[in-house]
Amino acid sequence: MLGRMSLPAPPHVDRGDRRRLPQLLLGIVLFVVAELVMVAVSVVATVLAGGDGAQGAEPWALLLGAAAGSAVAVGGYLLLVGPLGRRPGVGLRGPGKLTELGAGLLAGTALISLAVGLIALLGGYRVTGFSASPQLLAPLAIGIGAGVIEEILFRGILLRVLDAWLGSWAALGITSLLFGLIHMTNPGASLVTALGLVVEAGVLLGAAYLLTRRLWFAIGLHIAWNAVQAGVFSSTVSGTGEQRGLLLAEMDGPAWLTGGAMGIEGSAVTVLLGLVVGIVLLVLTARRGHLLPAARVADRLPAAQA
Repeated sequence: MLGRMSLPAPPHVDRGDRRRLPQLLLGIVLFVVAELVMVAVSVVATVLAGGDGAQGAEPWALLLGAAAGSAVAVGGYLLLVGPLGRRPGVGLRGPGKLTELGAGLLAGTALISLAVGLIALLGGYRVTGFSASPQLLAPLAIGIGAGVIEEILFRGILLRVLDAWLGSWAALGITSLLFGLIHMTNPGASLVTALGLVVEAGVLLGAAYLLTRRLWFAIGLHIAWNAVQAGVFSSTVSGTGEQRGLLLAEMDGPAWLTGGAMGIEGSAVTVLLGLVVGIVLLVLTARRGHLLPAARVADRLPAAQA
């Protein structure tokens, strides 16, 4: 399926932006601010509605917070790559946005569904019924919050800047490692699960960005990956706690199969599947000519070699 996706292919990769170090540093600040806004809006909205913010935000408030944090991240990103980097809208603007976003949503849904199917065949997941009152807003908030804010930092800022400095392969390796390590702060995480996310999601999402050299495909994939896990299959997402989605299910078996406290994405089945699809995307990326050396090296090469 991934090999047949009709994603827009830009005629060349433009890495002519400026002030990359300030972009990198301010991008990290932007990520922290967007995360704080997401949490603050969720808690304040819950309290204003008469709830107890200390006991956790309401699902609708979580979605509101995710939307607010994502808006801050997008707005800040456009400022960083526009007035500061002198390349307005790189990564977000241009034709084909909805095509790339839709392809990412479909790919993420198909990928996590296939992982659950394989885990079920191995005896680790069993559907017991359908939920009469599924929680859908919280999974959607988990998907949007992580899918937009994390992708803007890790792919839109870190991968893009490191790609220009060090080349595509080094940038992919470094950002994948950082992406896995930052998830060690999640409940139930360990070094093993963090390394699993390096292989599984870091490579997969990095390849999704490099394939299009824009964020929409990676954002869609990330949103669906999280939202479908929780909202359909009732799996915890990176230690976010128990989720009640559309399907009532039991997970039974060793942690390497079920994912343990990390949920479906912590399963060795999902890790291997994510790696395989990531490699497929990298092959497609190479065919598009989007795996490049450092910008200073590419600038000295003839166009055909670069």
